[in-house]
Amino acid sequence: MYAKRAPRARLAAVAGREYAYEEVSRRKASGRARWWSVATLGVALCAPPGCSVVLSYEDCQRDQDCPSGERCNLTRRYCESPVVELCNGVDDDRDGVPDESEDFGTCEPGGMVAAGMCRDGVLRCRGGARLECVRRTTPRPSETCNNGLDDDCNGVVDDSASCVQNYPMTRGLVIGSDDPSFGEGDDAPEHPVCLAAYSIDRFEVTMQAFATYLSTLPRDRIRVARPPTPLNETHTYGQYLQVNENGTWVPLLLVDGVPGWSALRQMPTQFVPQEAASAQLPAVNVTWYGADRYCRWAGKHLPTEAEFFRAARGADGRRPFPWGDEAVTCMRANVGTGGNAEGGRCVGRPVAVGSLRAGANPEGVFDLYGNANEWMWDYHNTNPDHTVNNYYRSLPATLDAWCMAHPNGPLGPEMGAPINLPNSAGLYCRNCRMARGRHYETVDLRISIRRWLDADRGEPQVGFRCAQGGAPR
Repeated sequence: MYAKRAPRARLAAVAGREYAYEEVSRRKASGRARWWSVATLGVALCAPPGCSVVLSYEDCQRDQDCPSGERCNLTRRYCESPVVELCNGVDDDRDGVPDESEDFGTCEPGGMVAAGMCRDGVLRCRGGARLECVRRTTPRPSETCNNGLDDDCNGVVDDSASCVQNYPMTRGLVIGSDDPSFGEGDDAPEHPVCLAAYSIDRFEVTMQAFATYLSTLPRDRIRVARPPTPLNETHTYGQYLQVNENGTWVPLLLVDGVPGWSALRQMPTQFVPQEAASAQLPAVNVTWYGADRYCRWAGKHLPTEAEFFRAARGADGRRPFPWGDEAVTCMRANVGTGGNAEGGRCVGRPVAVGSLRAGANPEGVFDLYGNANEWMWDYHNTNPDHTVNNYYRSLPATLDAWCMAHPNGPLGPEMGAPINLPNSAGLYCRNCRMARGRHYETVDLRISIRRWLDADRGEPQVGFRCAQGGAPR
């Protein structure tokens, strides 16, 4: 807001950042204002930021004509400096808008503690110079999936029956295998687990939804830079979009060297997919930190490995693929090899979430296999050559003992462990987390294969989805 002209009276800036009220006498012959001596008047009325200040009656045609960075009033052709509206019953900025119609900053309405369109309210001035938090939008009757908005204002993004699948308490879900060919040597021993009731998103989080989340971050808390203290010094890190959390810069999204279809662009007031056609592709290049922050912002959390496998492999954990035991094809899964009649890759990039309906599980959860690997909540703790799963070996041996010790399901080890690259070439990760589900470039079609990454890494093949309920995080 900027000060408006009041007839024949103005405020003038004086030394020491005080302001004096001055009467203006106009000379008809010159058409310009003559200032009386400030020293003569010597009346200090107020100090910034609550003053309406006109600095000069010098004519201006544009902002650049004002000598000290002020704004040119294009209606009355003088330079003016900005003012702050106060909730005091006075039209401080003289814009003709009463206090009751002005916005006094953002706030969070009572009960609206989650994300999306209903999270932010505005402070409005009420009678007696009192500020009140008012929700800026009216709840919609139902959720629209994959837009990153809390359409119905219930505190959770994308939580309607069309967006999530609810699973009851599960007993006897088999995780891991004693067969060395099942995974990469770190899946033994096979063990049954119990899970509390939970829900999991039907769709991978889209680029549009992740852009919605990024658009809510204060601009003075984000930057693009290389991670200042990368977790894996044997890996070369690129530029990441980072958010400042209590003085620590947390990498959310890899932004340099990524394909155009996977890129997001920062506009003046929001983030958008660089290519409009990519809005419904899975959000990839996201770090574990970015996936975790999005899910918490949305009123959810990342799924555990066990919760993911309950959806992907059924209540007993024995189903070969999400859709059943039929072979992998491009109609069922977007993979890098063996998916089409010629044995080649399907598309070579992600497809819109939920578009491969033949690949859904029986409950209608999409893309659990192929399209993008998905971040799990869990750390991964093996020996450096990933031939022994230290965490699996630490778990109870029988189902009854397991369910007694972990009635709501496993959350994984408390910390990850380093995993070596082949030929002493460095590390896959130092404090490893994992992604599951295979991706659009995968050439190993076994459903059990993990992708090992540190939490501060993003890759074009790794996305995520969210869950609710289950074991407390």
